[in-house]
Amino acid sequence: MLESQLILDTVRNFSKNKIEPLSEKIDREDWYPRNLVREMGSIGILNPLYQGLDLYTAMLILEEIAKVSGSVALIQDAQTELVTEPIRKFSKVDVNALSSGEKIGSFGLSEPCCGSDTSSMKTKAVKKNEWIITGEKMWITQGLYADLYLVAAKVDNKINAFLVNRDPCISVSKIEVMGNRGTGTAHVKFEECKGEHIGGWEVIKYALNIGRVAISAISIGLAEGAIEEALEWGNSRIVFGKKVLEHQGNLWKVSDSISKILMLKSFLKYVCENMNDYLISSLKLQSSRISQEIVDQSLQIMGGMGYAKGSKIERIYRDIRLTRIGEGSDEVQLHIISKNINKIF
Repeated sequence: MLESQLILDTVRNFSKNKIEPLSEKIDREDWYPRNLVREMGSIGILNPLYQGLDLYTAMLILEEIAKVSGSVALIQDAQTELVTEPIRKFSKVDVNALSSGEKIGSFGLSEPCCGSDTSSMKTKAVKKNEWIITGEKMWITQGLYADLYLVAAKVDNKINAFLVNRDPCISVSKIEVMGNRGTGTAHVKFEECKGEHIGGWEVIKYALNIGRVAISAISIGLAEGAIEEALEWGNSRIVFGKKVLEHQGNLWKVSDSISKILMLKSFLKYVCENMNDYLISSLKLQSSRISQEIVDQSLQIMGGMGYAKGSKIERIYRDIRLTRIGEGSDEVQLHIISKNINKIF
């Protein structure tokens, strides 16, 4: 417990001193913080799981990062949960360069034709002398800058996982997004690229499962960041002769938000210790929905200042929306839960 607290204190200090000063630039300029990724790797917080930490502690680290920058938290998620950890679990490929931030990784699943509908995936892998990958991927975090892609492709109509190194056979184009800017979101095309087969659907499913837990942690961190700014504003702004948070209606909004955060944090811990499909989907569904509500309430407390560019909460308001779409939309999570009803009740 003491060790975990020391680690989290280190992460908070790093987030405050290294990440937060860059957070506005990352968002405003759609700027990818390449050197920051290396720094995170050098102190072991880019991939805490590689350092031997348990999943829950790793998620607390991600939560702390998300409090100051949703974009940097998403970069860490893409690098670690979606790429490095599946490679480490299902192959013998050395992941040290990914864990240290010397190499950038990207996860390719969604396609222009079919985001959540993976059964309609068009990217294919054909075995000649080597595996050859052809297809295109959409909404790919770090896709603009990746040195290595973990790509889902069909072999005989079954989804398999391949590693594809950066090569002239790959073309990338930037996608402008509303929030989580500076993450290198891209449309990626593979034209007869050589790939290394590392497994079947189980690789992709593993990436999605720990990725969904990570998105939940990011949601919670973003909501906490919103509450922090609303508290600071509400304790300094005077309206009708007293502080904003001395008005009972506003104070109750914050109290309600805090109670929901505490509930989500408890659920996050439980799921990290009891991983299964319907628990993971339930966590992602509720953490993203509830966190979005909390961010909205926090913005309401700040009024016009929360709506203005330059406030942290304006950025969070845009960042939080992705959590209900990325790594499986609300509807996908509901579908997974519905398939498990007989196991639950």
